[in-house]
Amino acid sequence: MNQLKFDEDGRTFTCEAAASRATPDTIWWWVSVSGDANRYAAFHKAKGDTASNVKSRIIAYYEKVLADRARPPLPRPTYGRPPGSTNKPKEVLD
Repeated sequence: MNQLKFDEDGRTFTCEAAASRATPDTIWWWVSVSGDANRYAAFHKAKGDTASNVKSRIIAYYEKVLADRARPPLPRPTYGRPPGSTNKPKEVLD
């Protein structure tokens, strides 16, 4: 089995087992979802993959993608002085 297509929650999932340019010796399950412009390399293809277990893993993977996308971004550290700061660097005396 190298391809799988199914509908879930109003979305059409199209899955294909193929290699990536970055990892030509590894076969991935590539997933495209209707309404989403991205294509995802969800996980490696395994010997015992069946339509049923691939479908359940893909649904779980995409639910996590949606949950991660909905989560607010992590705050990033700021470096240096804050803008408008009146603290000037100390002069170094020789």
